[in-house]
Amino acid sequence: RARARARRYGYRVHPVYNFGECDTFDTFHWFAKLRMKLNAYKIPAVLFFGNMFFPLFPRTDINMHTFIGKAIDLPKIEEPTKEDVDKWHKTYSDALRALFDKHKAEAGRPGAVLEVW
Repeated sequence: RARARARRYGYRVHPVYNFGECDTFDTFHWFAKLRMKLNAYKIPAVLFFGNMFFPLFPRTDINMHTFIGKAIDLPKIEEPTKEDVDKWHKTYSDALRALFDKHKAEAGRPGAVLEVW
């Protein structure tokens, strides 16, 4: 929704990636199957653990690395078509992948692969 608004009004966006953010909380993988079943009935189910003394806070022993890519100037498109949305989503996704690939070794994750859905 935010990217569609950005296209409609011609914003400037930056690809940003935080390496290590996914390590700030632990989740319980054995709970995933039950969680998906509950989600099918519109019942949100989340189980995670962060800081040892304050489980709702993120872990403090994690190194996070944040990288900000070059700006992408989105054109002002009053009524963006699906093709417009797809084109600019691909532009942003490609820039995010390039940023990720450029810095993943520096962030200590040389074998990491970015999945964009």
